Amino acid sequence: MHAAEQACRLYAKRFRIETFFSDQKSRGFHLHKSHLADQERLARLLVAACLAYIWIVYLGSLCEQDGWMTIIHRGDRCDFSLFQMGLRLLDHLLNEDFLIPVAFHIVI
Repeated sequence: MHAAEQACRLYAKRFRIETFFSDQKSRGFHLHKSHLADQERLARLLVAACLAYIWIVYLGSLCEQDGWMTIIHRGDRCDFSLFQMGLRLLDHLLNEDFLIPVAFHIVI
């Protein structure tokens, strides 16, 4: 029974892991298009992509906190992850020539 409970607990984390992989690949950074074969180069790319992922999620949390949602997405509900909101906010900031927040702060 203990092993079954642990398996259920671990399986519950699956949706977060799959979302992360899809953000790294098809819905975000498109790492699958790099076609890197050298392990060291791929490892460096993955480290950079993971750091960028954290920053984009931070931008998504700023989007919620600072009221950017109505500008980048519909106001009545949100269908995006923090990552998708962060990407859209970054795109908006770049298009409008606004300053881009680059510091990491814990948003409560």
